[in-house]
Amino acid sequence: MISILIVDDEKLERNGIKFLLNKEEKEYQIIEAVNGKDALGILQKQKVDILFSDIKMPYMNGLELSQQAKELYPDLQIIIFSGYNDFSYAREALRYGVVDYVLKPVDPVEFKKTLDKVTHNIENQKEMLKKQIKQEDYLKQYFLLNYLLTGKEEYIDSANKVINLEKEDLNQYPYLLLAGSSSNFFEIDEENFLQELRENLQRSFQYLNLNSNESLFFFKDRSCDYQRLALQMHNFFRQKYDADCYFVISKELESYRDMPKYLIQMEQLLEEQFYQPEIHVFSMNQDQEESEGSQVQDAKMLQNIIEDIHHKDVDHLWLNFQRIEKKYKDNNQFSELYVKFVFSSVLKEIYEGIAVTGERELSREVDRMYRCKTIQEVLEIAKKAIREFENYLKVQDGGDREEVTLVKSYIYHHYDKILTTELLAEQVCLSPGYLSFVFKQETGVNLNRFIREYRMEKAKELLETTSMKIVQIAKKVGFPNNSYFGRSFREYFGNTPESYRKGTATDEEDHP
Repeated sequence: MISILIVDDEKLERNGIKFLLNKEEKEYQIIEAVNGKDALGILQKQKVDILFSDIKMPYMNGLELSQQAKELYPDLQIIIFSGYNDFSYAREALRYGVVDYVLKPVDPVEFKKTLDKVTHNIENQKEMLKKQIKQEDYLKQYFLLNYLLTGKEEYIDSANKVINLEKEDLNQYPYLLLAGSSSNFFEIDEENFLQELRENLQRSFQYLNLNSNESLFFFKDRSCDYQRLALQMHNFFRQKYDADCYFVISKELESYRDMPKYLIQMEQLLEEQFYQPEIHVFSMNQDQEESEGSQVQDAKMLQNIIEDIHHKDVDHLWLNFQRIEKKYKDNNQFSELYVKFVFSSVLKEIYEGIAVTGERELSREVDRMYRCKTIQEVLEIAKKAIREFENYLKVQDGGDREEVTLVKSYIYHHYDKILTTELLAEQVCLSPGYLSFVFKQETGVNLNRFIREYRMEKAKELLETTSMKIVQIAKKVGFPNNSYFGRSFREYFGNTPESYRKGTATDEEDHP
């Protein structure tokens, strides 16, 4: 709503202006002052959009008020009222930034023309400010994203020169929260989605989209229960958008320098969703079995181990084995026979995964396990079997490198289609979590990030070499949502696709 301050020492004149304003279709917030001194006091406490002021008033006239009001608010729209005898004052007022003057008695037609003129000016100013803020926000995301992905502080230094983003600004965020989804959830309309989320959480945060499947949230509150906050966000996404999202809470950051390494660890932890789909909140500070107050039952843990062996996922095999080890190592509530039964089941699955191992060797190791006197001896036999499985995989021909190459090839030929981790994992007969892990190990790049970067480079190529429309290029590189494509391009290259095509791009090479 546009706010208007009416300044005139005659109440009749103020009422006349209010009457004309009330006849307008738009609603205005109207404030009154009886002289220039009172008006200046009001302006020192609050900003208004339009100032209507008489020329001659006691204590401070309209010219003095206009001059001091402009010093306070350079964009303030000022209109002076004057009689014919004061016309010379009105002309002088133009020197002080007054946009127009109205002769007394006020002609309703002329008043409306003047009001429409300044209202249009205000709307243009607000639209320009909105665009400026939006552009600064995109540049902030561009520099911040590049810093998080590379750890190079020169991106923050460049941001400080362009948009006044200083390193101290990043130190105000003690926690990061990574959200992930396998359904391209973060391609949705960002503005509405963030507004609804802020209203739901009743707290402020900084948002950074990483790709269509991942986004990062920055929070300032050190005393917040982030476990509960993440569960609240999970429920919001499920109820509002029917989206199943997973969350990782970082450790407390000592400084902004922790952000890049924490992001890598959080993405690795987020991959656990494929192995523990019943858990939706992960934390870098605590064991995930405790994070939602539930223990993974023996059957579930054994099933995880079977899947690890089937997918040749040694890293998660050790991880799931450690969960069983933790559960039984120092727990006296389980009988010795039951504990041996659990670990002999693990042993059986491991040896069945080693093709060169016969039943005789399996039988001998199981017999050894049942003759063990301590839990430590049982664990050593099981660990020895895992190490044998690990060595067996190392000497096999082919392996993860070939599977990663196949996945890359699939991306190169199908980048215009919807690509999910599950779909890519099916192409090479791996679990989604293990594919994400080996892809990162082989390439050094997160799988979702690799897809996004390849699509962005293809979009850049099409902008440079074709005359295709932006909406056509978006679909060509796998972005059915044109708005999300534009936002992603700005965050990746620092400018819009339209500006890039015109040769006015300001990507990282243009920044000091």
